Amino acid sequence: MAMTVGHASAAVQCAPVVAKARGARVSTSFSSRMPQPRPILRMTPRGNDRAARLVVRAEETVGERVMNAAGSPEEEAAGLASMRAALEAKGDCPPCDDQTALWFLRDRKMDAEAAAEKLEDFLRWRADLGVITDEDIKPSIDAGAAYVHPHLDKEGRAVIVVEIAKHIIKNRDLEVSKKHAVHAVEQCLKMMEDAPNGSGSIYAVWDMRDFSGANADLDLAKFCILDVFRNYYPKRLNQVAAIDSPWAFKPVWAILKPIIGKYSSVVQFVKAEDVLKNFEPGKEPKCLTTGAGRG
Repeated sequence: MAMTVGHASAAVQCAPVVAKARGARVSTSFSSRMPQPRPILRMTPRGNDRAARLVVRAEETVGERVMNAAGSPEEEAAGLASMRAALEAKGDCPPCDDQTALWFLRDRKMDAEAAAEKLEDFLRWRADLGVITDEDIKPSIDAGAAYVHPHLDKEGRAVIVVEIAKHIIKNRDLEVSKKHAVHAVEQCLKMMEDAPNGSGSIYAVWDMRDFSGANADLDLAKFCILDVFRNYYPKRLNQVAAIDSPWAFKPVWAILKPIIGKYSSVVQFVKAEDVLKNFEPGKEPKCLTTGAGRG
C-alpha cells in the first residue's frame, strides 16, 4: 500500500491533532495567542452513546499520557511563552506552531525549559531530514512490509501495520526504512487531524507470523521506538500488538526488551482475533483476515 501524503515543512507536517481538536489556529511560528483549553478529542454528536463511549475510552488512553499532564490555561500560556523566548533566543531554530510546542510541554510535565530543549532537538532533526516523498522511500513501500492502514480503529487511533515476514534485512536500506517510519508516523498524525474521531495516538499492529532471523531488524526497531516515539513524537505510540509471535522471536525480544526499557510495556503479545475486536467490520487490516504474507 503506497503512502501518498507529502509534507511541505517540518512545522506543518508535525503539527499534532490537538491543533484542530482544541480549536486553535495552526501557525508556522510561535503565536502569542494561547489556544483555548478544549479536549484533545473532537466531540461526537449528542445521542450517539456508542460513539461517546469510544471518545471517553480514547480520551482516557491519551489522557493518561499527555492530557493529565496539562496545566491550567494560565500555566500553559506561561510555559509556551517561556519556550517561545528560549527558541527565539537561538536565532536559527526552525519554526514551530503552538500546538506542537504544547504537546512537548505536556510531555515534559509543564517543565518549559526541558520542553524547549526537547522541541528544539526535534525541530532541528526534522529540518535536517527534509521533505519525504513516496519516491524517496519507494523500495520500502514496494516491499509491502509496513504501511498505514486506511481506517482508524474503534478508539480513533491511526494504525501502522507491519507484516514482519516481508521485511528482509539483507534487502533493505536502513536509511530508507527510517525515512519510511517517519513518513508513516506523520501520515498517521495528518489522518487523525482530518478525522472527526481522531485520538492523537498510534496503534501499531505487528503481524509476527512466519517471523525468522532474516526479519530481526534490531537497528530499525530501536530507531522506531527510541528515536521516533521517545525523542521526536513523544507519547504518540499507544500500543503495539504483536500477533501470533513465534518461539523464534523470544531470543530477539530478550535482547530488545531491555534496550527499549519502559517502552516494552506498550508491546502486547496477542492473537489476531484479539486485534480484530478493535476494528469495525470491514475496516480491519487485511493481514488479520487473510493470514501472514497475503494481506
